[in-house]
Amino acid sequence: MPARKLDSEKAQNSLQSAVSVGRRSLLVFHVDDSTDDQVLFQAACRKANIPIQWQVADSSEQAISLLKSALALSETQEVPWPDLVVLDINMPGEKGFKVLEFVRATPQLRAMPVIILTGLTSNEMMAQAYALGANSFHEKPNGFEAMVELANCLYQAWSAARRPSL
Repeated sequence: MPARKLDSEKAQNSLQSAVSVGRRSLLVFHVDDSTDDQVLFQAACRKANIPIQWQVADSSEQAISLLKSALALSETQEVPWPDLVVLDINMPGEKGFKVLEFVRATPQLRAMPVIILTGLTSNEMMAQAYALGANSFHEKPNGFEAMVELANCLYQAWSAARRPSL
């Protein structure tokens, strides 16, 4: 019986791999001060067999600095721009809203989708995020399976979205 279970798991893994073939890979810029939350989101994407490449920043200041560096570099060479920014709001120092404001105020980045994924939410925070130009607002899920489901939903929505090139 254990051999059949193993064969079944192999078949399921093969099926998941086959399903991901031809799926568009997304480059995600994840801005979150919690390394645990970054790793959890990446693990959820792996479990959902979502083809994602990662860039990470652990503060608003670091995120803005990385984006400014990429903008400067883009004047002389091709830069791989994120397909999606996943942004936490509640971070030490400058809040995630500063990153959102920077993206929306920078003509070259303005079209970049920004998804808020935060642990502490309120109606006021959500209203502010949308007023500043967030594309969607999500509370961080409580469990791993819920994070897998959210990662899958984000991938489904944003891998098929058409965006102008930066």
